Amino acid sequence: MAEQLFDNLWRLDIPLVGNPLKNLNSYLISGERSLLIDTGFNEAPCREAMLRQLAELHVDLGKTDIFLTHVHHDHSGLSTFLHRPGCRIYISAVDGGLLAAIRDEALWQKRYGRCRANGFSDAEITALWGRNPAQTKGPEPFQQYTFVTDGEILHYGGLSLQCISTPGHTPGHMCLYEKERRWFFTGDHVLFRITPNICDWLGVEDSLGDYLRSLDKIRDLPAEQLFPGHRVPLGTLAERVDFLKAHHRRRLAEVETILQSHPGLTPYEVAARMQWKIRARNWQEFPLTQKYFAAGEAKAHLDYLAVRGRAMHSMRGNRNEYSCR
Repeated sequence: MAEQLFDNLWRLDIPLVGNPLKNLNSYLISGERSLLIDTGFNEAPCREAMLRQLAELHVDLGKTDIFLTHVHHDHSGLSTFLHRPGCRIYISAVDGGLLAAIRDEALWQKRYGRCRANGFSDAEITALWGRNPAQTKGPEPFQQYTFVTDGEILHYGGLSLQCISTPGHTPGHMCLYEKERRWFFTGDHVLFRITPNICDWLGVEDSLGDYLRSLDKIRDLPAEQLFPGHRVPLGTLAERVDFLKAHHRRRLAEVETILQSHPGLTPYEVAARMQWKIRARNWQEFPLTQKYFAAGEAKAHLDYLAVRGRAMHSMRGNRNEYSCR
């Protein structure tokens, strides 16, 4: 059931079946034209939950635009299914470009080629192909996204929503801020009870550095109501930003300690030695799709260290290896 948060703001609970994130918070701002913020995977449980809750609220999709905070399929997957002629799907140009190419086999050949360089075996890559939700649960092809820029204002339901560029979780992640009501829709930039996954991206030198700068950018925003993409808010924005930055400092120290003991590791091998909050007793029991995200997060931390001269990157054959300076 949709939850009314304020007179013109609703939270739609979209289940992410079989995914450790558990659910997505989709937000609806109602008005003469409505705005739906994020959508869920392109799969039956998400479609059924979304359509049921939109029907409860008597939402006319022909008068509803969609805002995607970022490219990830738990946020973007249903966007083209819900889109109606004459309506808009907003997204940043960077993430919109990624989304437009998301079903391009050549893109996934490159991504899985990077996985191989990061230490995945050929057997694991073969098993990932066609099973990875990052590959399979996205929207249908769409070439008419409306690209939004940092500082741009969108007007819905009597609100003025400022787009805030926050790269890091994805290269073109966007948040929305309403100054008068001090509402902040954080997407996956700031989450509570769980930490956003920060991984490496093709064409991005330092995803973690981008993320930490984006945290600094919004830390002191006068935001009293926080609307994250997953879970529920706890505490203030500044407190959570400080926690997330401390979390990554601890992660960086952990990675440096691993490299000191075991120089010449791939990101996959570093991830296998890191501590993770997951229901698996060891790396061998990790679900393969979670290894995909864990190795990407290890790579982002290794890149951060390498860019700052705290680690050395080298290629042995076609494998990325890292050691301490």
